[in-house]
Amino acid sequence: MIKQRNLDPSLIQWIMTTTGLGPGIGEIQYVAPAAASTSQFRTQLESMGVDNIHLLPSAAEAKMVAYRNDVMLIAPGAYAETAEIAWDKAWSHIIGLGGPNQLGDYSEPNVAIYTATANVANTINITGQNCIFVNANFSNNYADADNLSAIKLDKYGCYFKNVRAMGCMAATQAATALACSLWIRGGGMYPIFDDCTIGHDVWTTRSGANQGVILFNESNTQANGGLFRNCDILSVCETATGCFVAVVGNNVLGRGWKFQNCTFNNYTTGTRMNQAFYQSASNSINDRAIMLKDCILNTKGCDAWQDSDYGNIYGNQPASASAGGLVAEVSE
Repeated sequence: MIKQRNLDPSLIQWIMTTTGLGPGIGEIQYVAPAAASTSQFRTQLESMGVDNIHLLPSAAEAKMVAYRNDVMLIAPGAYAETAEIAWDKAWSHIIGLGGPNQLGDYSEPNVAIYTATANVANTINITGQNCIFVNANFSNNYADADNLSAIKLDKYGCYFKNVRAMGCMAATQAATALACSLWIRGGGMYPIFDDCTIGHDVWTTRSGANQGVILFNESNTQANGGLFRNCDILSVCETATGCFVAVVGNNVLGRGWKFQNCTFNNYTTGTRMNQAFYQSASNSINDRAIMLKDCILNTKGCDAWQDSDYGNIYGNQPASASAGGLVAEVSE
């Protein structure tokens, strides 16, 4: 078995470069589909002497150990999980081996981890701190009100790069107010999302009242200091009270949240959403600002950044329409 002590130095260097980790890499777990005419990744790994190859990410995660920078390397494929992945091991990481483009879904997979099973609340539930996720797609698609999110984040210091999160893909999910693509709980402090795509614009139309693509929801626990950088927030919604970001609960939103160079785009052939950011009244505290730096909102699908006027959403965008960052149709 290829273990950390006899890994090829070039593999260690590649992992360090891809993740930003230092030289203390732990054990490597591999995931690859069964060999087939359309997937030779397992055969290739075996030819390299690798024998700790799993069929599902959940099986590989069970072999990982917290606090030693274990890394899961996932070959291209669509991996159907029938239970929630409890990602509870600190300093454990995922790297997809299909490269940075994760814009498809599990029907057109690069590295796709999904569930199409009832009662799987979250495809992955992250409760381990300082974990890294690179080049992977997470989806939750089942017509069940209990299937809530693709990624649930409830621990601090995690980093996401070229990751896609897709929830609300089926009708019952899409009508459930607290269903979403990315669910950030009170423990999900200061995450960084770089070049990620959150949501979708091709599956079922969302219809839940005040339902967000991104959801902040916890009782009296504030998640602080996250950054979304160069991200696309996508939606299909024809309900006026839908939104891109929902802040639901008592004092849920903490300080220092930033969206930098992000695009918010809702597809609709009918009713537009009223606002991009919905905040319940208990979050109307103006010292917890959301900062929008160089972001744009397509007014074809959403009227405004916010309607509540609580004094806690700020942006530097130029007034291309009637307000900052609200893009207008280009004319002659």
